[in-house]
Amino acid sequence: MGRRAWISISGLIWAMAGFLLLYKGLRILGSLPNQNVATWWVAGGLLLGFIKGRFVLSRTVHRISSRIASLPEPIHFLEVYPKSYWILLSSMMGIGLLMRLVPANIHGFIDVTVGSALINGAVLYFRSAKAVTS
Repeated sequence: MGRRAWISISGLIWAMAGFLLLYKGLRILGSLPNQNVATWWVAGGLLLGFIKGRFVLSRTVHRISSRIASLPEPIHFLEVYPKSYWILLSSMMGIGLLMRLVPANIHGFIDVTVGSALINGAVLYFRSAKAVTS
């Protein structure tokens, strides 16, 4: 596959994970007894996720997109991401499993925050894919 396709797939993966976490977090926070407090948790998570997506994850998106854009075509699956990316992904999944031990309001807030950050990062991937010449 080409550069644009791999960058778009990266964005699609981040978007799917982001929507899944956002949905999960909203369900958790929606089940809290006090909906006014839940609304503040959601608003805070969305704001913090937006900031993280635009200012922290944007560096990762730029680094991965630049790496993919520099690879000679055709690009094979194992060439797309470095080992450090797979280690980071595995550790994030492990942390996700440990989240079951956290109180519901904090768990929901973190899921909303990470989900919205990943969605913002996905948008940056899609913009990057659009800018790449294949």
